[in-house]
Amino acid sequence: MLQKVLMDSKVLVHLLVCIFAISSWVDINGMWVELPILVTHLPEKWTLPSYITIISQIANIGPIIFVLISLCLKRTHVKKLTLDKITSYIIMIVGVASTLLLAFFWEETIFVDGADRSFALLALSFFLSFVDCTSSVAYVAFMASLKPVYLSSFFVGEGLSGLLPALMALGQGAGEIKCVNASSTSERNVSGNVVNVTDYYVYPTYLPPRFSVQLFFLLLCGMIFLSMVAFSLLNFWGYCKDQLVAVSMYNLEDSDNLRDSIDLEDEVKDVSFRKTSYSYEMTVSLEDEVGVNNKDFPASQAREKLPNHVENKIVSDDSAEVQHQKTSKFVLFLLLLQIVIINFLITAFLLSIQVYSSLPYGIDTYNLVVTLSNIANPVACIISVFLSITSPWIISLMTTCGLGCSAYIIALACLSPTPPLIGTSSGGPVAVAVWVGASFFLTYAKISVAGVMRQVGRHALIVYGALTQTGALLGAVTGFVLVNEVKVFKDASWC
Repeated sequence: MLQKVLMDSKVLVHLLVCIFAISSWVDINGMWVELPILVTHLPEKWTLPSYITIISQIANIGPIIFVLISLCLKRTHVKKLTLDKITSYIIMIVGVASTLLLAFFWEETIFVDGADRSFALLALSFFLSFVDCTSSVAYVAFMASLKPVYLSSFFVGEGLSGLLPALMALGQGAGEIKCVNASSTSERNVSGNVVNVTDYYVYPTYLPPRFSVQLFFLLLCGMIFLSMVAFSLLNFWGYCKDQLVAVSMYNLEDSDNLRDSIDLEDEVKDVSFRKTSYSYEMTVSLEDEVGVNNKDFPASQAREKLPNHVENKIVSDDSAEVQHQKTSKFVLFLLLLQIVIINFLITAFLLSIQVYSSLPYGIDTYNLVVTLSNIANPVACIISVFLSITSPWIISLMTTCGLGCSAYIIALACLSPTPPLIGTSSGGPVAVAVWVGASFFLTYAKISVAGVMRQVGRHALIVYGALTQTGALLGAVTGFVLVNEVKVFKDASWC
């Protein structure tokens, strides 16, 4: 399997794709793991996460705008790959600028409505959320221009966008708590006599960070800049050019020449040919560009009439109808429904109840859950590079396993602060194992669905990206209501 992957791809391109994908969510994930320090300095205190949650959901207008623009361009000569590239560059430029500003202005407040507000941090978090949400559709749309084998590497990078900030925060000591033994003495009336009574208790205190918040945000800024460099190399370095499977069929100014060379009417639709330099069949779709009707114009004749500069290029697989025929609409609907459920859980809802499901077993268990569940994500992505799954039924089985683990996690949170196996040696390890299992299985299923959508075409990847944000939105709103408004879950003691 490793040999096959290496034969069909280039290791350095895998690395560049991985670095490029890190910029997808690294900034917002970084802000979340830095919250234990931020709340000790900012006036909102622990209400700050709820503000960021609402801002993040408002920012979902980003993917909507991208999809609408993509639909508007569907019947034009503007290259969709150009839209994907421009949008990706905007995402990374805004990410670099916002994290750089955060490094110097995160503590700045303004007086609004009778209280100090962290205007700078909240405003910049909106811009970061806006571009990160948009990356869910723009980045995967761009990945349609690369060989399918690179999609798993993209998700490795996306997983690292959560792991790397978590490891940085771990090294920084963000959120590290020390349980301090304390006592207090008071006078009490006991049987008519006043006596001194000493009470002993334990309380948590945050340890000072090993390096500053400013340095943390500067490191995030550096990561996004490196992602932009990797993205530029993928687009302009000659070494990567032959890994593109979807480039523009012709420039806008070449369209008249192409029409003359074919000299037929209506639309070119799904002209399939075998390109000798590759061992697989490519699908050529000139729909939206040129007028030819394939019913009156066989594929073999179409290829003969194509000019050399067109024939030698690999073109957009936007309308890969072959895969549509192999994958029924019901199966596609089932897979896309799973994406909504998966992102509802691992992207938003489970994170909102993470502390309730693991803290009752102790601080060490909670820290292990946070760290190992973040590690399970890129591990699943790496495995999928060498062991890809395309069977809808195996994907559904993976999702079912993840749902089983998620159900146990939700049960633990609902029963907090006295969940099953509390006070036993097996309670903590079981909680950690279930969290790792949920992260691994759901991530693996998510990547596998993306692989299927990649075979269907660019539009399917855009729908996939939009539904990931839909699931995340529903999960975030549900978690916010249950945790902050209904207060279904009860806190356990940190010590």
